[in-house]
Amino acid sequence: MGMNTLQYSTFQASDLSQSLVDQYRKDGFIQLEGVFQGDELKLIRDSVANAVASETVAPPDNKGAAGVYEQIFIQKVNLWRRHTAVRKFVLSKRLGNIAARLEGVPMRVWHDQALFKEPGKVNNRTPWHQDAPYWPHQDRWRQTTIWIALKDATIHNGCMSFVSGTHSLGAFSAINLGDPQDIFQYAPHIKPVKPVTCELKAGDVTFHNGLTFHYAGPNKSDQTREAFAIIYMPENTTYSGETHRVTDPLNLNVGQKLEHDMFPQVSD
Repeated sequence: MGMNTLQYSTFQASDLSQSLVDQYRKDGFIQLEGVFQGDELKLIRDSVANAVASETVAPPDNKGAAGVYEQIFIQKVNLWRRHTAVRKFVLSKRLGNIAARLEGVPMRVWHDQALFKEPGKVNNRTPWHQDAPYWPHQDRWRQTTIWIALKDATIHNGCMSFVSGTHSLGAFSAINLGDPQDIFQYAPHIKPVKPVTCELKAGDVTFHNGLTFHYAGPNKSDQTREAFAIIYMPENTTYSGETHRVTDPLNLNVGQKLEHDMFPQVSD
């Protein structure tokens, strides 16, 4: 098949109406259909799945308990730095411009992560949490994540749910994912708010603000739930000094702008 016959997706920032942008800013998340389609969907799914497979080694028997993240899902961070096929998606201005339109500021990549939730693990739910408290950023208000369903994501296999408006509460302490705190102890007034569950077809995405409380249930199916996330941060984000696997090797100073080839700008 020639390159000019490949089917690529066309959804871009200009397709976001002001009402959709307003909805995202009010709720702290949004669901968008068909952001990846046809050949492009197959390409991103194959690229991420092959990268994950190449980096996943079955643990030896009886070698100790798996870490917290490994008990929940197979997580691979910054695949774009090691796999050329993944790089084009993480550095995509089409996606970066959507993130920038939703948050209203130019965007850099913070990092990517594959999140593959394996079947047959009854306790592999992802507890309610915010993302931004885990990140060493001085300002945590405008980070956003695109969560891409590489295959259908359903209630049965662990799709995402969100509590609308919780991004407006600001950053709480990071949740211990292995022994999670009750989020309603932090914010009892949100207990009556019914979470919104976002089932996605392959190629659909959600964007969610880094302060929006979200959750994913266990994978009760017989197939791996495959998702790929790209996390964006405002172009002028500065380093807080807190430890993080992405920034620890970089010898950054507190207050230093995260202007580095690890964090390329991906919006116009």
